[in-house]
Amino acid sequence: RGAPSTAAAAAAMRRRGRGISNGRRGRRGISLFSATASSSSSSSSSTPASSIYGNPALYELAFGFRDFDDEVAFVKRVSETLGVGAFRSMLELGAGPAWHTTSAASIDGVRAVAVDLDAAMVTRANERIEEAGLGSRATAMRGDMIRLDVDATRRALAEMMGGPGGGASDESDGFDAACVLLGTAAHLVETADAIATFESIGRCLKPGGVCVLELEHPYDLFDGGLLDPTGDAWDRAFEDKRVLVEWGREGDAFDVKTHVVTRTVGLNVVDTVKGTPVKGWDPVEERVRCRIFTHPEVALIGDVAGFDVVETFGDMKGEHGLEDEDAQNMVIVLKKR
Repeated sequence: RGAPSTAAAAAAMRRRGRGISNGRRGRRGISLFSATASSSSSSSSSTPASSIYGNPALYELAFGFRDFDDEVAFVKRVSETLGVGAFRSMLELGAGPAWHTTSAASIDGVRAVAVDLDAAMVTRANERIEEAGLGSRATAMRGDMIRLDVDATRRALAEMMGGPGGGASDESDGFDAACVLLGTAAHLVETADAIATFESIGRCLKPGGVCVLELEHPYDLFDGGLLDPTGDAWDRAFEDKRVLVEWGREGDAFDVKTHVVTRTVGLNVVDTVKGTPVKGWDPVEERVRCRIFTHPEVALIGDVAGFDVVETFGDMKGEHGLEDEDAQNMVIVLKKR
């Protein structure tokens, strides 16, 4: 292909490659790589954790660049203005090391529960919670979001709220808000699994509660980029080491019928000065299946599960609409009927 004009290239960069918080380039500003992926969505509960998801330290190095406090503040505003009018409890699915859960529980009066499929991630999440002194206000539990143990999840909240037996107080009747962030829902490649997940979320929420869903912006579905992928990459520097992240690679497969892309993801930790691999940090390369959802698909799945779409944003701050040139991702707010 011929090289685009300067104006066209600038527009393409704005639409397809966002600068992430550390100034490095990432796919539309969001690293859509949650800690709940599996090689097959329909058998996720029996699929062994991958080496990335089973290595919380590496995961945190690669994907811990976001402003989690700011994002939780956004979820709080959404719950207060579009949901039940309050933000006293939050459920985070595909929580990984529970960045958002820990942030939410640090707000006075808020209790939070994190759920993740990987045992190592859950262990790290509870360590993070304890390190922050929030053990009485937050907890992380192992679970599959497709087959979520709703009773255990609600009971965990009720116990922190002080409801005897898990249901005596108003606050223990369900969560005010839930969130599925960092592209976690992209791993729901089967529609039946997406419906089951949304239904479980609905059973955890209070009537009128909201679910904030963050997904990859669907623009790449329509510009042809997924049919001719080139991939994205970024890095994060620390005092003595640097983590190099490859998100997608030329030649990665995209299924036009299912909108599922199989991305090659690589992580390498190198010495900042020498550029050589750091001992104890083995290079990792994995192939991750992700579904690129469109807005109507999410709205239809939500409707089947008892939700209405009440707002859509192009970022996790609420500053841009989905159609804006500077939209970074697709953030959909669903409200339980």
